[in-house]
Amino acid sequence: MDILSCAGSKFAELLGDATINQTRYLFCFNNIVKELENKETNLKEEKDGINERVEQERQIHRAIVIDKNVEKWLEDVEKEIADVRNLKAIVDEKKSCLNGWCPNWGSRYWLGRKASKKTSKLSDLLQDRSKFSTVARPKPLPSDKELPIPRHFMSFGTTKSACNQIIKALKGDNTKIMGLYGIGGVGKTTLANFVGNQLREENVFDEVGIATVSQDQNIINVQSELVKSLGWELTEKYEKDRARRLRMMFSESKSRKMLIILDDVWNELDLEKVGIPVGDSDNCCKILLTTRLQPVCDRMGCDTQIQLGVLRQYEGLDLLRKHAGIDVADTTLIDVSKRVADECKGLPLAIKAVGNALRGRTADEWNVALDKLQNARLHKIEGIDKDSQGVYGCLKFSYDYLNGEDSRSCFLLCSLFPEDYKIDLEDLLGYGVGLVWYQAESIEKARSLLRGTIKGLKDSSLLLDTDDDGFVKMHDVVRDVALWIGSVEKKFFTSKVGIGLAERAIEKGREQCRGISFVGNKKEELPNGLAFANLHILRLHNAVYDYKLEVPEHFFKEMPALKVVNIIRGVLSLKSLQILTNLQVLQLIRCEVSDASFLGKLKRLQILCLQRSAIEIPEESWDELSRLKLLHIDTSFISPITIKKFPQLEEFYGLIKNWAVEGMSSEESYARYAESDSQPDGSVVHLPKDFSFPKLQRYHIDKVDGNGFVIYRGTRWLCIENDHKATLVIFSALYPELENLYLNRVRGCHNIVPSIDGRGLNELTSLDVNYCEDLECIMDASKSPHGKSGNPVMLSRLARLYMSELQELKWIWKAPAQHVISLQSLTELSVSRCNNLTYIFTLSQARSLVQLKTLEVRECERLECIIKAKFDHNEGEISAVDGNTILELPLLRKLRFEDIPELMSFGSENYYSTWPALEELDLSSCPKLTVNSIELEANLQYLGEAQQTTDEADAS
Repeated sequence: MDILSCAGSKFAELLGDATINQTRYLFCFNNIVKELENKETNLKEEKDGINERVEQERQIHRAIVIDKNVEKWLEDVEKEIADVRNLKAIVDEKKSCLNGWCPNWGSRYWLGRKASKKTSKLSDLLQDRSKFSTVARPKPLPSDKELPIPRHFMSFGTTKSACNQIIKALKGDNTKIMGLYGIGGVGKTTLANFVGNQLREENVFDEVGIATVSQDQNIINVQSELVKSLGWELTEKYEKDRARRLRMMFSESKSRKMLIILDDVWNELDLEKVGIPVGDSDNCCKILLTTRLQPVCDRMGCDTQIQLGVLRQYEGLDLLRKHAGIDVADTTLIDVSKRVADECKGLPLAIKAVGNALRGRTADEWNVALDKLQNARLHKIEGIDKDSQGVYGCLKFSYDYLNGEDSRSCFLLCSLFPEDYKIDLEDLLGYGVGLVWYQAESIEKARSLLRGTIKGLKDSSLLLDTDDDGFVKMHDVVRDVALWIGSVEKKFFTSKVGIGLAERAIEKGREQCRGISFVGNKKEELPNGLAFANLHILRLHNAVYDYKLEVPEHFFKEMPALKVVNIIRGVLSLKSLQILTNLQVLQLIRCEVSDASFLGKLKRLQILCLQRSAIEIPEESWDELSRLKLLHIDTSFISPITIKKFPQLEEFYGLIKNWAVEGMSSEESYARYAESDSQPDGSVVHLPKDFSFPKLQRYHIDKVDGNGFVIYRGTRWLCIENDHKATLVIFSALYPELENLYLNRVRGCHNIVPSIDGRGLNELTSLDVNYCEDLECIMDASKSPHGKSGNPVMLSRLARLYMSELQELKWIWKAPAQHVISLQSLTELSVSRCNNLTYIFTLSQARSLVQLKTLEVRECERLECIIKAKFDHNEGEISAVDGNTILELPLLRKLRFEDIPELMSFGSENYYSTWPALEELDLSSCPKLTVNSIELEANLQYLGEAQQTTDEADAS
């Protein structure tokens, strides 16, 4: 009876203050447990579905990056399922009768309560699952371009000999680390790149990765360059975590042979710290390093070492004549060109610079140049060894021969960036505007002038191309010379040795100094101030990833002439900048910023870049910036009304607040208010009915910060999510020159053209459309302003089209029979999960696909064929063989069909296609697909060399 009393007492106690839910824990216990089990089952199914989709992406792209939200969701699901498993085990243990005859009511209550709360958590996770439009994306692929090498490189016996030795050693089993050494400017990087291209082309190595190490030896930068070159991706923040992840990537790719080029190594590099496996039994990768210093090869344990010497006399003369454009029949320059070549000491870098500077010059000018080069050799340069004196003199000569002060200023300014740094031309543009290099009435015209300056510097061999458009690099020897020239002329100074030492080093040139760049690779503190009365440009580049450089409040007090300020990873108050009344350009990158209200004091500001620098700027501060021409702000939302406050604004890159237009219907307004939760303050900006976004020359406008885009300057991007077509009218001024358009969950759109813009979006090159529930076609020529007559021009420059989850899409391109739609610019087309689509192209459209390189179609349930011919009977045949019409897609390299249950053929009726450039063919889960025997025979010669994955496809 004691047990009964105890149980009854506990039961009464619980009932005494129980809510309905608490009572339910007792009397509906079995139902609660059953509900939990059901939710668990549903969640497991969803988890399996997500994992299956991830695996599908992995099979398609081999290398993928799982969306961070999906990754976290999967982790949370695993944790919750494990908790449920433990809870069920306790339930099974406790739900037996106490002493075999009575339930334990206390345990029943607490377990019921716990199970109910856990069910709620599982429900939340199930709800979160519905938000995932994509689960993974392909990892960035390595550039299909070859590693850059200059023309004429292999025309010399000196380099051929070294090249053959390196290739032979790397093909052998005894060389794991190869060292290539030689003086600066002799061509080590070029030779290493050539070797990498050659060995990849010969299939000695499947992948070639490359990273520049430099004197500073920033491990994180080395890791970043390496993974990018290999098409991988690192999301880890810290060096050790990145190295661990990199080793895992190498381990996962151990079946592939890799060559890793480590360029410009100055000291021993700890490969373990980077994450490069060397010496293990699998030997999945080999190393080729370049260095100026032979002892570095010893310290790195190089199995083989090759010295790259200077060019022989006749080789140097030949290279000089090629770059100077000397006709072999021109006898007037024979003698002087030999003597000029001798002054270059066989160094390709010096020879090319001098040759380019003398291109088109007269014999008298050549003789003057020879005198200058000989005199330069006689002047001793402090801190420079005798072997390097010659190249310094040659490069200084090339600098002197540049056309215009703007070119010389730009050249010296490039030296303010760190060694081996990829210099963004948009940064140089900002400096040029701030320092008034160009008398240009707009930023766009200044950009054009800058491109001309950069081309001239590259033609002079003073700047180098990179693998990214819009960036340049400076050879480390050229940069050394630029720094020397800057210090001699007391114009520019760069320090990487600490602020205090730098200040003392430029004491003598304090009054003349116009530009300073401090590059910090260690944690240090800035002094309270620096006295440079005539300083125009200041760069504070803190390269320590986990450290913010604190800028004192009065730091700028004695630098009143500053026009350009660039700070990377700093902490500062904008109050400290208020005295800089001449400031034209302010760039704060990854900074912590306070006192934003003082921004309004910088009334002469033309360019403001706040990249990854969280800041909320009061509306009244914007009112003062009437001269602003370029605004880049990617961590705060700006009102469209604010954008119109800047009468001179030409370019805007950033996030805009959610808006509603007066007079919108309730359905149209719904998206605005539903979307407001995704923005920080949950607010919606109300715009007048006739509001129009200002006409900008360049822009990247992102309405929702969540689609993963990186915002770049110098582009024309528009990214819209969770919207209604009616509200997009505010961008009408931008549509004629729009280049990139991203639409996700935009309602009310039955077509893109002419619905969004009736003028045709003819500058558009890239279009992404996802989850637009009302979309029936991309381009509808039948609804164009031309009516039924004429031939409308629409999307004439479209090169890339990606479509996904468009359930109402019936056509991609729709037009009356008499209209011919040309797709001559299209290079990439990807279609996935568009379940009402029955074909992709008509025959006339397919005939214009002369540029198409990639065609991918996935999970389209009703798709029957790729090319449908029935609309083109009146157009005549292309060419016929035995009654079959042949269509050639001359540049198609990648063809992929996956999970298309109704796909029966590539072309309907008696049409078939050939793909002479095909490199990759993937046909999977297409059970009805029949390959025409003539089509198969026609492509057999190409398919033999293509990478093929076929499944369930028949030939007939």
